[in-house]
Amino acid sequence: MRIGGVPATEWILAHRRELVDTALAELRDSAVGDDSQRVAQLRWIMDYNVGLFARVFTGETVLDEGSASELVASAAVRAGEGFPVENLLETYVGGTAAIWRHMASSARPDELDDLITLTGALFDYLRGVMALVVRGFEREASRVRLGERDARYAVYSALLAGGDLDQAAARSGLPVAPRYLVLALHMGPDAAGSDRSSHVVSARRGNALLQTLDQLSSGEVLAVIGDPHGTALIPLPAESGGDESTRVRAAIERLAQNLDVAIHAGAVFATASEVRDAAALAEEILQLVLAIDFAGGAWFLDDVLLPYQLTRPGPAREMLRQRLAVVEQHPDWDATLRAASRNGWDRSRTAHALHVHPNTVDYRLRRMAEATGLDTGDPAQRAVVLAAMYVRAMDV
Repeated sequence: MRIGGVPATEWILAHRRELVDTALAELRDSAVGDDSQRVAQLRWIMDYNVGLFARVFTGETVLDEGSASELVASAAVRAGEGFPVENLLETYVGGTAAIWRHMASSARPDELDDLITLTGALFDYLRGVMALVVRGFEREASRVRLGERDARYAVYSALLAGGDLDQAAARSGLPVAPRYLVLALHMGPDAAGSDRSSHVVSARRGNALLQTLDQLSSGEVLAVIGDPHGTALIPLPAESGGDESTRVRAAIERLAQNLDVAIHAGAVFATASEVRDAAALAEEILQLVLAIDFAGGAWFLDDVLLPYQLTRPGPAREMLRQRLAVVEQHPDWDATLRAASRNGWDRSRTAHALHVHPNTVDYRLRRMAEATGLDTGDPAQRAVVLAAMYVRAMDV
């Protein structure tokens, strides 16, 4: 097997410096620039790879963790320094492509079959060495991420559980924000008929949610995001910039549209010392809007003052629940009552929502009034009906 009239391995070793220079020129133009330290690192990596490929090609050595140990260690160092993995991939793919073009330009017409064989061997080597270095990179990156994640979670836990926040923040390097937006989140089911796996769907939804929360943040978002539930603490500056609640509502609405799912969020603004209580309140708001079947979106306490207060513990709560207890035995009454309350007690809109005749709506509500003593046709009694509905919803 020959290149330029000489055995391929001899040609590679004889032109080793040219091949490395060619690869460096390619990488400097596309990704590295004039960073002298980075150029020196890349020269070493390319030179090591050319030599290792020659030994693997001749059968002198086998490509494995041992023969590529220096490359694997170098990749781990890059991971520890915070380099993105795409830079690593660019180094190997871009450098190898440049080396192949230089070899191909040196091959004679009668050496085409040899070049094809050499090309296959070169890209087999690339596939194998990339698997090794990416594995080494990810091992170190996972270790770094685990440490960072543990440090972030310590701050998250201290805020929510009332631990030693100053100590947790000092260990993590994360500053404690003067204020936080506390969100309790629920994402509805993915579109029916999706052929994606549940793992892929959850990952996509979680990533989209975190990107949205980052847009609201003045620092690093602290969040535990599952599917469908999650809790997020979003750092905010000391002074509010405009109508923050409007920005939050718009962000959640955009996310819901992008994912094509219903997203409910209980939302509370709080100082660091108030986060623990704020998280409990946000969860209460979320459970309330889900139980009452409110539309998706970000809900603040101001939005649900009446149902929130009406569903607090006390002797009146049990009495209200009992007023509509009979409805539990009549699912059609329950559905009609919910639809009527959502449609402003308008019989035509309610009938349309239920796909029934308006007379059917009247009949069901009249039967319910006879059984409970609560007439939804009387505006004065609707407040009691709504209160009883809220209590029942929260007890389900």
